[in-house]
Amino acid sequence: MYEEQMKQFRARAIEKTLRAGLPAYVMDEVWGEGVIRFRTDGVKERIIIVRGKAVVEPVECRAGWR
Repeated sequence: MYEEQMKQFRARAIEKTLRAGLPAYVMDEVWGEGVIRFRTDGVKERIIIVRGKAVVEPVECRAGWR
């Protein structure tokens, strides 16, 4: 029950942020490192730090995400 409420909260927060014209960021819970960026154009990217530099990778949609 708690997990479902968190998924719904996260989805609503992402939607509100994107409607405001801003990218949304969430911690990558699947890989345990990095951040997932939801861009306003619909693109999803995973951002990790490798040797002090940001590396941006495309991300496929996962369950519970837009």
